[in-house]
Amino acid sequence: MKSKKITKWKSIVITLLLLLGAAVYFLWSKEEAKKFQEKYGQFTYYVPEYEPRFKIFENGNALAYHWSVIHSEEQEQMSKVKSYASVKFDVIMYFENGYFANSFMKLKDNPSRENVEKFNRNIPEKGEYWRLAIYKLNGQKLDKKELDIFKLVRSYNKDLIPSELNSKVVLLDYSTQKKYIPILLHHRIEKTNRVYYIDLKEDKVVHADEVHIQKTTDDNNFVYQTSLSDNLERKGITLFSTGLYLDETYLKKNLGKTLLSQKYPEIYKIMQGEDARVTFLNRETDVELVKNVTELFFPPGKNVFENVTIPAQYSVDGQEHVINSAEELQKYYKEDEN
Repeated sequence: MKSKKITKWKSIVITLLLLLGAAVYFLWSKEEAKKFQEKYGQFTYYVPEYEPRFKIFENGNALAYHWSVIHSEEQEQMSKVKSYASVKFDVIMYFENGYFANSFMKLKDNPSRENVEKFNRNIPEKGEYWRLAIYKLNGQKLDKKELDIFKLVRSYNKDLIPSELNSKVVLLDYSTQKKYIPILLHHRIEKTNRVYYIDLKEDKVVHADEVHIQKTTDDNNFVYQTSLSDNLERKGITLFSTGLYLDETYLKKNLGKTLLSQKYPEIYKIMQGEDARVTFLNRETDVELVKNVTELFFPPGKNVFENVTIPAQYSVDGQEHVINSAEELQKYYKEDEN
C-alpha cells in the first residue's frame, strides 16, 4: 500500500514538473518570438548586402563578375522573414563607368513613391538602415566606401524623403567626368517626386540641373548592324557593345567543355554564378576583343564570325556580304554615317 502511495506521489511530481517545464518553455518561446519580431520580423522590406566577385582578363580589356551575398547572422535570420523587396530591382548590380554599386536596406515599409503615405521619413526608425556600397575599380582591386542614404538626403534637404534608387546605372557627366547614381526623392511639403543625383566623388546629393548626362546610343556598331549578335543569341549568348551575358537558353553544364574552362579557370568559376556578366573595359568596341571573349564560351576551334551577314547599307561597297572571319568583317564593314 505504501509502495502505491509513493508511486502515485512520484507521478504527481513528474506531472507537475512536466507542466512547469511546458509553461517555462511557452513563456521562453513567447519572449524569443517577441525579440525576433523586434529585431527582425517587423522589417518587411529587406535586401541583404552583396559584394562583387570579379576577375580582369584578356590583357586588362575585359572583366567578368557576379554578385555574392555577404553572409551574416542578420542575413541568416532575415531569410526567415517575408520580404517584399526584389533583389533584381532594388539593388544596383551592373559594372558601369568604373564602378560597382550595391544598395542594401532593412526597412519597415516599402520606400517607393507608391507607398509615400506609410514611408514618409528621412530619419530611420530603430533598427532600420538604407545604405549604398560603392566599389571603384582601382587596377586589379576595388576601393569600397559606404554611404548612408538617410543621412545623405537629410544633409541636402531635411524636407526630402528617399524613395527609389535607380537599380541599374552609374551615369557619367562627360563635361566633368564625374559619376552619378540617380535617386528619386519625395518632397514632404510640396508632395512632389523628382530625380536627383548622388555624386560618387563628393558623396552628396546634387540637383539635376547640376548634372549633364549625355544621351548616347551604341546602335551604330558592328555588334548590332551585322547578324553577329543574332547568331550568338541563338546559341544562348546575349552580346552588346559593352559586354555579354549568358541567357537562360545557354546550358551552363556545357561551360566545362568550353575554351573558357581551359584558358581561364577562375573566370569559368565566376561565370557559373547567378547573373554573371562580362564587361569590355575599352572605350571603343574592339573586333578582336569581341571575337576572343565570345569564342571562350564555345568548345576550342569555334569561329563566331562564321556565316555572319553584313547588310548592304553597312558594307563598304553597298553590297551584302556573308563573311567568315574577323578580318573579313574589318575589310567589308563600315558604320552607318547617319
